[in-house]
Amino acid sequence: MLAFNTVTEVQAVEIRHGPGVFWGVQYHPELDLHEVAGALRRQCDDLVSEGYARSSEDLERYASMLEALHQAPDRRDLAWLLGLDVQVTQIELRLMELRNFIRFVVDGAGP
Repeated sequence: MLAFNTVTEVQAVEIRHGPGVFWGVQYHPELDLHEVAGALRRQCDDLVSEGYARSSEDLERYASMLEALHQAPDRRDLAWLLGLDVQVTQIELRLMELRNFIRFVVDGAGP
C-alpha cells in the first residue's frame, strides 16, 4: 500500500508481477478542484440521468463550491460541506504520491 485516507483504506498500491512494477491509484491526484468542477460540468447530463445530481442546477451549485474551494483552499466551511480534507485541498499532500513515484523512477529503483 502506498497511500490511504480517512475515506478509503487503500488509495494507492504498488503491484509487482515478474519484472514489472505497476502503481495504481483510486483517484486523479493530478486534477485540481477547478479541473474536477470542469469535468463534472462536461458530464452533467450523464450525472443527472444516473442520479448523482438531481438537476443541472444542483450540479452547477456543487461545481461552483469546488471552484470556490479551489480559489480558497483554507475555507474549512466549504471543505466540510464537500466532505474533503487537506489531502485534497493542500496541493503538496494531493501530489505526494506522484512526486514519490517520479522520485522512485528517477532514483533508479523503479521499473
